Amino acid sequence: MIFGIIGHGAAGTFAALRLREKLGELGRKPTEDRILLFEKAGVGLRKVKISGGGRCNVTHHQYDQKLFCKNYPRGSKELLGPFHQFQAKNTVDWFQKRGIKLKVETDGRMFPETNTSQTIIDCFLSEIQKGHIEILNHKNIVKCEHSLETFKVTLGKGETYDLDGLVLATGSDRSGYLIAQGLGHSITELAPSLFTFKINHPLLKALPGTSFEKVKIEIPTGKKKWQEEGPMIITHWGLSGPAVLKLSAWAARELKSLNYKFPLFINFLGLPREDIERVLLDHIKQNSKKLITTLPLKGLTKNFWQVFIDIISKSYPKLNQKIMSEVSKKEISTIIDQLYRFEFNTAGHHRFKEEFVECGGVATKEINFKTMESKICKGLFFAGEILDVDGITGGFNFQNAWTTGHIAGESLANLTNINTGK
Repeated sequence: MIFGIIGHGAAGTFAALRLREKLGELGRKPTEDRILLFEKAGVGLRKVKISGGGRCNVTHHQYDQKLFCKNYPRGSKELLGPFHQFQAKNTVDWFQKRGIKLKVETDGRMFPETNTSQTIIDCFLSEIQKGHIEILNHKNIVKCEHSLETFKVTLGKGETYDLDGLVLATGSDRSGYLIAQGLGHSITELAPSLFTFKINHPLLKALPGTSFEKVKIEIPTGKKKWQEEGPMIITHWGLSGPAVLKLSAWAARELKSLNYKFPLFINFLGLPREDIERVLLDHIKQNSKKLITTLPLKGLTKNFWQVFIDIISKSYPKLNQKIMSEVSKKEISTIIDQLYRFEFNTAGHHRFKEEFVECGGVATKEINFKTMESKICKGLFFAGEILDVDGITGGFNFQNAWTTGHIAGESLANLTNINTGK
């Protein structure tokens, strides 16, 4: 039998490796089957290479499947069953058996101990080199036809392959959506997810690289109010960091409908207003003779504090020249209000190259998540980001790739039992 997997990324590679392993478990001889791994580009695993700042955020240290599923804005219900088959703990074990140890960071993200994604890539390539998986680079599939239980794929130069089973693992590449549609599937509304906010504001222009340990962000959009908390960083173009990326994932379609122009409010300390008031008053009392711009509140950088006070001084002249004991009650109240709820207006979005994923894809209602097989086209399986499934930043999108790839590869191998009557 000839099996085809389109997409030499995380999901496609994992599907190919599980397919080969499962064929062996079923007693198939290598000469009985071919595994073809098609890749549109000249090299695969490109997203694995750049993810996590080049370190590869392999998965997340959370082994409770129900809790793990809460990190998927789309697909949380559908993934619960698959995670009972192959979850984060299985991923850790899979790499450990191959000599790759993963470490856990304070926020739960898991990386190879080597701190380089090349370790993960080398592991996959080493596994592939054990044989019976053929990588076919520069193979741009432009057409896929299904007849009875076989597939015929046609490449851009007219080259064709006949396949007994097929896995689509093309990520957010539009070619994958077109193939799926051609085989009868519907594609849900597509929108960027895990992106940063473009904002033009004097508070941000002078402070690129400034980070915050914990902020709270709120975006009111019509009847819905989106909220998120976590680390944030000021960039040359606006705001980024985990809190921003997570919020962009949860509100992906809504923010697209607003053309990425909307108000957002930042709580720079991530505290209730009364706590901010207490902290500021204590700060003023303990440093009453200090110039207000010289000593920031805990959790804020000196540069941020100085620019922040300078901006407020536009409404209260000479505030930035006062010692703390001279600051009026009205000025204190304004400082508290602005720390608690500072308003920005976005001017667009910026794709976060390392973590960028697509919201939307093949409709989940058309997939049997026990096997990852299409309910519409027999012998067709899906894995990874091509599905209308996406997670927030933190290793969750890779875990979706490992899990669905594992199941798709195993299910593809099981076709041999069906076709041989076992």
